[in-house]
Amino acid sequence: MACHPTRPVPRHPVLRIIPLLPVAAAAALGLAPLPPATVEQYYARGIYPWLQARMTTWSNAIPFALFDVLLVTTLAVLGVIGFRAIRRGRRGRSWHRVASGALAAVSVVATAYVWFALMWGLNYRRLSIDERLGADPGRVTSDAVLALGERAIVEVNRRYAPAHARGFPDVHDVPADLVGAFHETERMMGRPRPFVPGHPKRTLLDLFFRASGTDGMTAPFFLETLLNAGLTGPERPIVLAHEWAHLSGLAPEADASFIAVLAALRADVSSQYSAWLSLVMDVASRLPSAPRSQLTERLEEGPRGDWALIVARLQTRVRVVERVSWLTYDRYLRSQGVDEGVVSYSRVIELLIATDALSAID
Repeated sequence: MACHPTRPVPRHPVLRIIPLLPVAAAAALGLAPLPPATVEQYYARGIYPWLQARMTTWSNAIPFALFDVLLVTTLAVLGVIGFRAIRRGRRGRSWHRVASGALAAVSVVATAYVWFALMWGLNYRRLSIDERLGADPGRVTSDAVLALGERAIVEVNRRYAPAHARGFPDVHDVPADLVGAFHETERMMGRPRPFVPGHPKRTLLDLFFRASGTDGMTAPFFLETLLNAGLTGPERPIVLAHEWAHLSGLAPEADASFIAVLAALRADVSSQYSAWLSLVMDVASRLPSAPRSQLTERLEEGPRGDWALIVARLQTRVRVVERVSWLTYDRYLRSQGVDEGVVSYSRVIELLIATDALSAID
């Protein structure tokens, strides 16, 4: 009896369209962005707070980072798709199978992008802090920056002893004082409901964090908080507040740092010290050599030692990893409409001065 090879059953045309749907959705989100006022009204003040409360409550109940699982799974799926497409293409001498595999991979990536945008990424399209608070750029002068640095030096020296006597949170703690201060700051900013703080988790990315100098990350897919386990004690409160600001719906780095500083300065003395120390370092990084030296030499021995520990931690970075990661992140920020890229981190000083936000801080 003669055997005839079985012909593959052709797929229904509708099934061929399915992989294109997430690609079309991703293209629509990327190429036809919603107006900031619309995003602010319906997403940032409506959908997102409701979504964040539920997703973070659920992800907090899982002891490990769901982002790690998603990352490993996605890389495995893409690897399998690529391997099978190339193997079938070589066997059948038909590269349309390779093209089909490429489309499947693009569909997976597009699905991840749509998930990212709807879960958190649309916060990049919000009205900026500048617009919402009526910031006055005319207030930002070299004298104003130096004055902020001088005030930060005084506050750091004054709070060093009580902050260290109280102690700093562990890298996985959720400090109650900082949560309360953050909720107070949210109310002042007009958020319709308090955010649910993410419990800092261990992550497979910790080695990358250390090598690249990354302090932490808000994992957008499950709205989790991930921190660099190598952070020094005085760094932890302000870094945690920064990641919580992202979780609260502030995507741009300067906006998140702005809210983090205001929240930390309303919390316990350890959080206050952490915030002022970060401002000393931020201001110093903006000053020319001579005024920077004149400013920092006024630091007392205790805060100077904390600064040295932070510098020592950062010196363990791997330069190639750091350079590539920051270049990648810079391009990512620009693709999300943050024109300054990673330079936007330094804008927190300008925001604090332009909004006169620290005038109400004791």
